[in-house]
Amino acid sequence: MYFVPFAILVAALDPDFVTAHGLGPRTVALTWSAFLGRNLLPVTIGNIVGGSVLVGAVYWFVAPSPDLSASG
Repeated sequence: MYFVPFAILVAALDPDFVTAHGLGPRTVALTWSAFLGRNLLPVTIGNIVGGSVLVGAVYWFVAPSPDLSASG
């Protein structure tokens, strides 16, 4: 969440730094839309799905099941 936006800003605001270090071809695909669509969105969806499934599975596995045969 820090390094990719920082790299995007450096590529946009300091092209001399980019060319001095030979990073020109690498920064062509480094855009805000690529960062959001190809990185942040899939990672966020994966975290939501993985977190809900894995946390739910752990709670289901750890929680004792109620004894349905006993009458209250």
